[in-house]
Amino acid sequence: MANPDVTAFVEDAAVTARALEVTAASFTTGMNNAASNAPGIGVNVAGGAVTGDNQQFTLLDQDGAARDPQVSQLIGGAGFVDRSSVAYDSSGGVAGKSTLPLRGGPQSATYPDGTGAITFTANVDLLVLATGWAYQP
Repeated sequence: MANPDVTAFVEDAAVTARALEVTAASFTTGMNNAASNAPGIGVNVAGGAVTGDNQQFTLLDQDGAARDPQVSQLIGGAGFVDRSSVAYDSSGGVAGKSTLPLRGGPQSATYPDGTGAITFTANVDLLVLATGWAYQP
């Protein structure tokens, strides 16, 4: 029996870069799939209605933007910094808000090697409170 769907921020460029750097690691299981350890905290796809109060989620994010899709990023921006070609601030991060989506999908408890790999299937959004978190069509 599969576990409920999970969400995570996945930056494809970071996954590719990290997989080249750490060839013995798996970037297809658990939160390694995201190459970020960045779950969508509190985002529950198909979990029912959202109340819309400030302690939970509202239709607009903290910047007043629609959650279509819900965007995310690693702390500081990119999940990797190519120091040879990118200018970056003292933290090594990227200023500003991400434009990349949060993704979701099922996690299998019976993945062939028993690791519970995640298959991200779609971007996640919150457009109607009564519907709650959903996948973009």
